[in-house]
Amino acid sequence: MLWGGIGAGKTTLLRALEGECVPARKTQMIDYAGWCIDTPGEYSEMGNFMRHLVTTASDAQLLVVVQDATRPHSNFPPKYFLMFSQPTIGVVTKTDAPAADVERATVLLRQCGVTGEVFHVSAITGSGLSMLRQTLLVYRSKGASHDGESSR
Repeated sequence: MLWGGIGAGKTTLLRALEGECVPARKTQMIDYAGWCIDTPGEYSEMGNFMRHLVTTASDAQLLVVVQDATRPHSNFPPKYFLMFSQPTIGVVTKTDAPAADVERATVLLRQCGVTGEVFHVSAITGSGLSMLRQTLLVYRSKGASHDGESSR
């Protein structure tokens, strides 16, 4: 399940991981299509919608927190992701942007409670996507072996 603010690059990242070159559209609602749960950025930024993400997280095997490297702040409070039982990994997007501060973005992910690996990626150049894809496939195969189905 992808979590992140408006414009963080969640859908673009998902499309790049799936090998699609189609431009991403604005995500309007929680989308269960494919092998990942894609979420609107507004749900992360507006308190009254955040509860929908918390509820949806129960369907997810892994939480992927996306932080835009060009944003100076996180949308999540300190230690927020520690309340979930699922593992969390972080993804710093837009690492190729001139205003990118990858170190700051990594610190923001750690501050909000991301305890797993943090990947630095660019959906534009493809940098870091291969390592992230391999990690996601490992989690996916673990979930399939536990419940007999393909997990999100």
